[in-house]
Amino acid sequence: MIRHVVMFRWHPEFPEAERVSWLAAVRELPSQIGVLRSLSAGVDTLGTDRSWDAAIVAEFDTIEDVATYTEHPAHRPLITISGTGAAEIASVDFII
Repeated sequence: MIRHVVMFRWHPEFPEAERVSWLAAVRELPSQIGVLRSLSAGVDTLGTDRSWDAAIVAEFDTIEDVATYTEHPAHRPLITISGTGAAEIASVDFII
């Protein structure tokens, strides 16, 4: 299995309402993308200097499934939103 982890630091001007809407849409992805085995997403609760604002943790059977997820029509608009809303994005994909 592959674990896919993505963390986001939002631009200060990225509106809270858009952040909430983005997160709700991310949480709907498992019902829309069959190769997505599990997904959890949430916002940081500690707010420390090293904290990121939000994170996604998803699991897939294969690396090819990660590519399918990345290009899926339900996922592409969320990439656009997070790309414009984020000051920084970090990701890692690893075998579990």
